[in-house]
Amino acid sequence: MNKNILFSAVLCGLCFAPIATQANDKVETTYNAQKYMQVCKGKTQGAPVSFAYRGIIWNGTCEPQFFSTHKAVKGNESELMTACQTDMATKSVMINGMEVKGKCALGFTAPYPK
Repeated sequence: MNKNILFSAVLCGLCFAPIATQANDKVETTYNAQKYMQVCKGKTQGAPVSFAYRGIIWNGTCEPQFFSTHKAVKGNESELMTACQTDMATKSVMINGMEVKGKCALGFTAPYPK
């Protein structure tokens, strides 16, 4: 009987393996400027935030960053994090030789080394 229980547990574990893989696959395409600004609305710089999005719990802080209206932005470009450090009134940045329009605002920022 113990062998049957062990065999069932192994099969059950294999059944759920693809579900975890699907959730992790979504991490590459989760940049959503509107959502990132929404979770920081009414908060101050450095305020901790936590929210659920696409089956993932996101933890981070609200930090000033550049939010583009351009769809080609991936969200990991260094210009997005540095453009607003000197001037919060910035309306455009250069990313890969292309001028990208947008605005500076507080938004969700995942922890990263400085």
